[in-house]
Amino acid sequence: MPYTPSMYDRNLIQIIKSLTLISRPEGATVRQLVDALETSRRTVFRVLKTLSEELEFPLTTTREDFGGETTYFLEAGFAHKLSNVSLPRLSLSLTEASLLYFLLGRDILLARTDFAPDLDSLKGKLEAFLPTAFLTKHADARLDSIFAASPAALKSYEGREHLIDTALDALEHRSSCMLTYQSPTQATAKTYEVHPLKLIEHRGGLYLFIRIPKHNSIRLIAIDRIEAIEPTEAAFEYPEDFDAEGLLATAFDLTFDDPVMATVRFSAKDAPYVKERRYSREQAFEDHADGSCTLTISTSGEDDLLRWILSFGSGAEVLSPPALRKRAASELAKARSLYPDKP
Repeated sequence: MPYTPSMYDRNLIQIIKSLTLISRPEGATVRQLVDALETSRRTVFRVLKTLSEELEFPLTTTREDFGGETTYFLEAGFAHKLSNVSLPRLSLSLTEASLLYFLLGRDILLARTDFAPDLDSLKGKLEAFLPTAFLTKHADARLDSIFAASPAALKSYEGREHLIDTALDALEHRSSCMLTYQSPTQATAKTYEVHPLKLIEHRGGLYLFIRIPKHNSIRLIAIDRIEAIEPTEAAFEYPEDFDAEGLLATAFDLTFDDPVMATVRFSAKDAPYVKERRYSREQAFEDHADGSCTLTISTSGEDDLLRWILSFGSGAEVLSPPALRKRAASELAKARSLYPDKP
């Protein structure tokens, strides 16, 4: 069966062919591009606009006198030749390559999935963009020696690659989906229509922001709790007021509920570690003479906040609000009861 390129493939082919022609010393006219791409003048101008405005390739033009055709060029020195195509210069500095590799280092989330070979291949291709002085026979291994990712508390996505693939495809095409989800607070899984909005990584797990059109509400769900996701033929309008980063900044962890203002005192032993991080958009520290500190924080997700405070044991004391202080005291008393004194 002959291969039929998708619309995405055709657009990519047009861009590559156009780059190859306009990067020649003689450049290319619109007529030459129309003939080479086997398309219309309108499409050629759209491709040229994409190259110059969206991809920010430096294009220059010359025009013959008396109504002659305009010739388009790719700025000299910007492209380098491969065997059959011209590409923009993408050589990365060591810092740029290291930062990219650092981001790829978070692939530990997908290390045991079918995505692993693709991630390994992507790392290997970094060698093509590294500065000459850095190139070795094992450039990717050298980068491996710089960064490492912690495997602690990672969720497993082995066997769930198809769910991630479907979610990514729905995100790209803004496709409405039918989702079957097993909530930790429900006895049985539920199926409902959703609009996938954004995929995020958080503390070793993958999560998906969705909009539920039936209730016009935004939710955040765990990828590992999705039992099935199927795109429909319907597309949806992306909500203009949706701000994933803004929402995440208002929550202590991943729970978006009623706001809570809390004040917590940390011991001199724990204060230096607590002060190293930002936990909420609205927070302030007050240092004390004995080395301890007080954190005042405005956030949401009281349960998440309480679990974090209790993780410090006797090193953290809730000062306010009274209801949160009472909950902390109750939980500590219950924990103490698990360790009765020996007779």
